[in-house]
Amino acid sequence: MACEPLEPPEYPSIWAEARALEASIRVIRRAQGKKNPEDFPPNSPECLAAMNEFVRDVCRVLEVDLDEPDVEDDDDDNDLYGAGAAG
Repeated sequence: MACEPLEPPEYPSIWAEARALEASIRVIRRAQGKKNPEDFPPNSPECLAAMNEFVRDVCRVLEVDLDEPDVEDDDDDNDLYGAGAAG
């Protein structure tokens, strides 16, 4: 089964940055002797483990701590839709 083509991105510059980040991390992992997800059969335990490691590497570059609990803010000023306390 062939993959369906992706929709054109709404923000092409962000899409290009994300693709560059992905490519960089793949090359760095390869240089470190690590495997990338595409090196394993899809949905295999090894592929899923490599995917988890890849995501952790992306988060490390973006300085996102996956082990830090998500802190809920009681103040709704950061509400994505702007409803805040009045919503």
